[in-house]
Amino acid sequence: MELFNKFKLKFLLIPLILIGSLLLITFTTIFSITYASTKDDVNKALEAGTITPPQEPQSGKYLYIKITRSGALENVEYYHFYNYTDDEKAQIKSLLDSDSGRISFNGKYYAYVLKSSPIDALGDTVFIYTLLDWTEQRNTVLTLGVTLLGVFLISLVIITGLSYILAFSATKPVQEAFDKEKSLLANASHELKTPITVAKTNIDLVLGSPDQTVAENRRWLEGAKYQIDRMNSLILQILELSKLERKDYIAEKSELNISDLIEGILLSFEAGCYENNIRFVSSLQPDVYYKCNKVETEKLITILVDNAIKYTPRGGEISVTLAKTLKNISIKVTNTGDGIPPEQLGRIFDRFYKLDESHKESGKSFGLGLSIAKLISQSMGGDVTCSSEVGRYTTFEITLPIR
Repeated sequence: MELFNKFKLKFLLIPLILIGSLLLITFTTIFSITYASTKDDVNKALEAGTITPPQEPQSGKYLYIKITRSGALENVEYYHFYNYTDDEKAQIKSLLDSDSGRISFNGKYYAYVLKSSPIDALGDTVFIYTLLDWTEQRNTVLTLGVTLLGVFLISLVIITGLSYILAFSATKPVQEAFDKEKSLLANASHELKTPITVAKTNIDLVLGSPDQTVAENRRWLEGAKYQIDRMNSLILQILELSKLERKDYIAEKSELNISDLIEGILLSFEAGCYENNIRFVSSLQPDVYYKCNKVETEKLITILVDNAIKYTPRGGEISVTLAKTLKNISIKVTNTGDGIPPEQLGRIFDRFYKLDESHKESGKSFGLGLSIAKLISQSMGGDVTCSSEVGRYTTFEITLPIR
């Protein structure tokens, strides 16, 4: 579990870091370019036009400060500044202590630059500043910055959510496969434990009686052989599962007469059904062809019919139907009997699952048949489903799409 948590964390962090870094660089670049462009526009506006007092300004707002030869600050002439109070003018005057810069007061922001400092007729220096109200441009840039920051944070939240979904989706199949293999190993070990123990015990009994003949030890030898056959059957079924689950596995297919195939399989079961007083009914549409693997198709039908016989009581009935429509081929195997409870229907195709939820020895049945049938039907491009009504019937239906 810790391994998959680390795996998920990597899937979560890698896209978060990569996309987050990309967004951060992109938004920072956008803000920097916009800020630089705005600053450049302000500077160009400040530098535009040249005037000398007392000429009216051509652009922007001009502020004249006259300094006498003695260094005293004389009256300041404000052009286009009539809407400012004396206190505000005094604040501007006190902050103009450099050739250029930014000042702010009363919620307004100004850029200023020293245009010229000519000498008037009296020999006094006149400092001419250009003031530009850039509050709107500044607020626009700040709004852009706040918007980009908000978008960045929201994007991080969205990316985190999507990364989590991606991490969960990416690791879920791997974890499911890992859990399946782990479960397969545990269940196979459990199923093999009993036959191995019994076979070993029987062989030890034979070895412990070296003077006895084969006939005298027949009971123990047959018991050991039976258990070895069970182990062989289990191993073959596990190998079949592994083969069908391989992504690169492709069975050889040919055009096959499904009708004749099913009819032949049903004939092989008729004797067993007769002995158990089970009525066998079939309704097969003739000459239904499908491109598939003959061996696997036989195994698929055999598993379902054998399963139906196993759970049909004496005096019961099994029906097999084959029908072809414009879209698909349907094969149904129905048997009367106890049926399957609704809460167990979703698990009957699980590996090693048995309706009585036990793993006690039951011949060569290990609860793998339906799992194999499911995989075979899916490898054929179709699927197998089950429906049941408790106390009445159980139906398995194979649906194969017509390509």
